[in-house]
Amino acid sequence: MYEIVKVARTIWLRTDRVVVLTKTTDWHHLPAIENALHQGLFAIRDMKRPEFYEIEVADNWYYIHIPSRIPGVYLIAAGRRSSAKRNICGSRAENIIWTV
Repeated sequence: MYEIVKVARTIWLRTDRVVVLTKTTDWHHLPAIENALHQGLFAIRDMKRPEFYEIEVADNWYYIHIPSRIPGVYLIAAGRRSSAKRNICGSRAENIIWTV
């Protein structure tokens, strides 16, 4: 049962929504995030917070919010990917494709 929940957390995410920064210091991440989301990438759903996701682009980790009632993708947090952290693209995924 635990494995099923773990697998279902990873989804394919693609959207053409504009990325909105919650902190102006993260402005330099904006082009990379928008490009990755427009092309599509694997994301990990936050099981405790609906509509929140973890994504990785290059060597950076991002925590984003894609609200269903408000247009935009909100960048909540950004940081360098830990070498100990598992690569999202390398994890198993169900055939869940979510396009916003």
